[in-house]
Parts: sequence; C-alpha cells; structure tokens
Amino acid sequence: MKHQIKIISTDLIDRFEGTVQFEINGNIYSGFFCGEEFKAGQLIEADLGHLEYGLDWDVIFNENKNKEVKLEQASDSEWSYYGYGKIKSIDPIITDFGDIQLDLGYWTNDQNVIGEYIYWKVERLDISTNND
Repeated sequence: MKHQIKIISTDLIDRFEGTVQFEINGNIYSGFFCGEEFKAGQLIEADLGHLEYGLDWDVIFNENKNKEVKLEQASDSEWSYYGYGKIKSIDPIITDFGDIQLDLGYWTNDQNVIGEYIYWKVERLDISTNND
C-alpha cells in the first residue's frame, strides 16, 4: 500500500540495504530496506510491507480489547511493531493501523471479519519504492 512519507535518517548495512527512519503524519517509524537508496529529507511515496509473526486466531481477534488503531514499536527490534487495527477489506486482507495500512495477505475469506478490530505482530516493517 502506498504511503506519503518523509525520510528522517538511514543506517546503512551496505550501500543499498539498511534501516530507515521515516515520518507519516508527524509520527516516526523505522523500517528495513534492500536494493534502494534513501536520503534524509526526501519526500516520497512508498509501499510499506511486513514480515509477520505467526499468531493464533484467538490472539488476533481477542487482543485488541480497546479497539485501537495504531502501530506501537516493539521492544525486541527497531523495525518490529505491535499492531492494533481494523480490517477494512479481504482478498487480500487490508488492515488500518492508523498512519499505516498493511496488506496482511489471504488468511481468511470470511466477510464477517470486515470491520473487526485485531492485534497483529509486525516482525519487520519493510519500505520500498519499487513497483513490483
């Protein structure tokens, strides 16, 4: 899903791989990138994806008791997040996490989950400007 973001800083592993801090709506996030070059101050349109951490159905649908819509940074990695969101659509499952909307794949085709609040663990937030 495309997002308008501002690059704050990068921490390179090599020339085209590393982590990047970026801003959306005044909030700062960190993500991993590969095969790209970002510069501080850039305003770009980027896709945000993720590696997920496998969770049981009961955890997904019962751990967002307060019906929140946000990503909260996890303590185990600079680009890991606890996601509290609302399912907007399925096929694929698109979930609103506030500043960020993520495609969560195809793990259900039950129309009844649309509008449900969920908990999701983002193992790694990825950022890309590639169109593939």
